[in-house]
Amino acid sequence: MRRTLILTCFAVLLAGCGSSVSAPSATTLTPNPTAGANDWLQFDGSAQHTGVNTNEATLKANTVGGLQRLWAAKLSDPADSTPVVIGSLTLPSGKTGAVIYVTTKKGALVALDANTGAQLWQQTTKGPNVTNSSPAIAPDKQSIFSYGLDGKVHKYNTATGTEITGNGWPLTTTLMTNVEKGSSALTIANDRLYATMSGYFGDGGHYEGHVVSLPLAGGTPAIWNALCSDKKELLSPNKGDPNYCSDEKAGMWSRPGMVQDPETGVIYAVTGNGSFSLTPAKAGGTSWGNSIIALAPDLSQVRDSYTPANLSVLNDADLDLGSTGPALLPKIANSKTPLLLVQGGKDGTLRLINRQNMSGQGGPSHLGGEVATTNAPGPLNKGLLVFAQPVVWTDAQGTVWVFVTSELAAVTGYTAGYQVQTDSTGKTTLHQAWQIHQKSNSPVLAGGVLYLATSGKILGLDPATGKTLWDSSAAQAGGNIGSIHWESPIVVNGRLFMPDESGNVYAYGLK
Repeated sequence: MRRTLILTCFAVLLAGCGSSVSAPSATTLTPNPTAGANDWLQFDGSAQHTGVNTNEATLKANTVGGLQRLWAAKLSDPADSTPVVIGSLTLPSGKTGAVIYVTTKKGALVALDANTGAQLWQQTTKGPNVTNSSPAIAPDKQSIFSYGLDGKVHKYNTATGTEITGNGWPLTTTLMTNVEKGSSALTIANDRLYATMSGYFGDGGHYEGHVVSLPLAGGTPAIWNALCSDKKELLSPNKGDPNYCSDEKAGMWSRPGMVQDPETGVIYAVTGNGSFSLTPAKAGGTSWGNSIIALAPDLSQVRDSYTPANLSVLNDADLDLGSTGPALLPKIANSKTPLLLVQGGKDGTLRLINRQNMSGQGGPSHLGGEVATTNAPGPLNKGLLVFAQPVVWTDAQGTVWVFVTSELAAVTGYTAGYQVQTDSTGKTTLHQAWQIHQKSNSPVLAGGVLYLATSGKILGLDPATGKTLWDSSAAQAGGNIGSIHWESPIVVNGRLFMPDESGNVYAYGLK
């Protein structure tokens, strides 16, 4: 599809947007090659998607109350996703500054001056419907990847926006753009890019969840299909084609997409409603609906899996397990299961899963086997849904926390802090330490402050108690923001950035 590049305001990055200037060639500038503490290169900060910025030194509990709105930029359409940031980038003017990037619903990748909100460049793709995907930046910061409405992941120069093509780029992720889309964030891990695919809202059409991966340097794509996983290619919509699959759904649409396990070397995908083969994978099982799947980094092998025993109940009630990605816990001392993950879902249940033996039965394609379960925040048996990606944080005393938000009837919700506890027998569980009546999208934690975003405002909380330390809707902080859907904040280098459903991107800092 035709893509249009708009390049403006390069020469006045630090002073704001003035008259337009011609863009220099890509060879006149080179991004700073060293990733630093002031970068936020992909959703929730890393391939583990913990949502924690351990490098934040400016915004802390004793300073966050002074946050004020610095600027608000208006996009051509909303960025229904999460921004990424390069903290120090050399620009065509020769100056160095921070740059924020967002992918919009209509498939545009937009670069903004993080100091002023001025637009630097925009790349636009064309195709049906929308995307809710977040972009990802390569570790060397020379290239950025963004999902386009044409069903491809595009690779661009971070400073100029010039598209980089060849050797597999742009990466085709679907042959069915009318029924499949990239909804989750792009993930970079193992020197590869991972993109997951799902259907559009309402589960319309014949779609199949899958993940596509390509080395950052290019090469041959790897593909793993959640249905008909024996087929190692993109699936066709046409019956009779050798790459057609009669099963449908099992979409991958959690906010983080793929999650890398630094301890076991696998990368996790989580699926939604869909059929599941009650057959060990080595004996031919090829359907993986409502499951966590541990895949080899090159997607060549299913290493392990977890599927709830009440699979049929989840399918019948549209209660996708994969409404969140797995939240990986650090190694837990004195636990019989020291490597655990927390998996939410649309059934309002938090499951602790042993990453070294996910079903407790050895190998993939078994049902059940979670180590422990607990309820999501909110009243019991009230139809709670968990969509937001949890935050995993270790405090100064060594206590591991998991922060979870839930939704009730799409209009209200709850947020809670859970402590990870291990008893004298070595059994590990989640213990709710506090709860507030506050709906939020995926939170982040930086400088010892937990940030929640909901329609109209952003809150900064004490993570140990849930007490509000800062409220962006206060007049002195800047007032209300617009409504939100999948948008969530990031906090980097003393700045908080947040998009909303009105097409705004806000920046907050200390004046």
